[in-house]
Amino acid sequence: MAASASAISLLLLATLAIAAAETTQPLAHGATGGRTTIKDASTNKLVKSLGRFAVAEHNRRLRHGGGSAGNGDPIPVRLAFTAVAAAQKQVVSGVKYYLKVIARERGAGAGGDRPIDAVVVVKAWVKPESRELVSFMPSPK
Repeated sequence: MAASASAISLLLLATLAIAAAETTQPLAHGATGGRTTIKDASTNKLVKSLGRFAVAEHNRRLRHGGGSAGNGDPIPVRLAFTAVAAAQKQVVSGVKYYLKVIARERGAGAGGDRPIDAVVVVKAWVKPESRELVSFMPSPK
């Protein structure tokens, strides 16, 4: 009986030591919670597709909101996608993409390019793939 209690204690101690060692390791690339920079954001097909989606979803929300900022959208004009200047991703329940989208106002008297900070969550396990525009704000930079 004493030998089995001793063996169980050693097993428990070894398990705790392994768990402690694993928690002190830095987050691996793509691990849950950590943001990683997408170096080829301007040429990455997925990132560009998400940038186009963000602008299209912004425009769709404006149309369904009566064409005004009354739906809570801080950008009250329709935009045309130009490019993605920078991007980061974060693994959460899905993958959250932080995009610096460059867009141009549509229509007569349209201004120049506007930097926009957009956040899109992709849930690849949902079929068809789920994309959700979480945030679409004018960029301070």
